[in-house]
Amino acid sequence: MIRILKWGLFALAGLAAGCGPVEYTAVILDASQALAEAREADARVHAPYEYFYAKEHIHKAREEAGYADYQAAIDLGRTAEEYATKARDIAKNRRREMGR
Repeated sequence: MIRILKWGLFALAGLAAGCGPVEYTAVILDASQALAEAREADARVHAPYEYFYAKEHIHKAREEAGYADYQAAIDLGRTAEEYATKARDIAKNRRREMGR
């Protein structure tokens, strides 16, 4: 429900201010949340490639947004969310296999 409300607010803001920055904000928030979940699952240890790949993509997305290249930032943010989710899932599976 909250996610639907969030997207609805971003859609309204997008109509008023242009879509690039609004979509970037939504994507980077989702990617950051996914990275936080991966961190909590201890992905730095159990899925380091995916975790740091996602982390650096978020960093680069923020850099590109700083240059107002929102399409590149959005693409990087989506990749970051994808890899952060993979890192979280891998870490959870490995911890389960280890009996934690």
